Amino acid sequence: MVGMKHEAVKHSVSEYVTGMAHTNGVESFWAMLKGAYHGTYRQISKKHLNRYVEQFAGKHNMRSLDTIAQMQHVVAELAGRRVLYRELVA
Repeated sequence: MVGMKHEAVKHSVSEYVTGMAHTNGVESFWAMLKGAYHGTYRQISKKHLNRYVEQFAGKHNMRSLDTIAQMQHVVAELAGRRVLYRELVA
């Protein structure tokens, strides 16, 4: 984001945490996505990769909410949206 302070860690010198800068969040996200790939999907096409990543980014961002709040958020986001099969395979 513009205007936000950027912090970094230096993996080349075995640094993984500096103050509030760390890699745990992004490592957790990629572990969840890779787990779904290996355990559920088995194959993800390049054409729809962005959809899978967006789905898991949404799940990752809502992980602190309880189940009911997560469901309410998902339903609210789906209102008025649809993807037709012919659009998926086009």
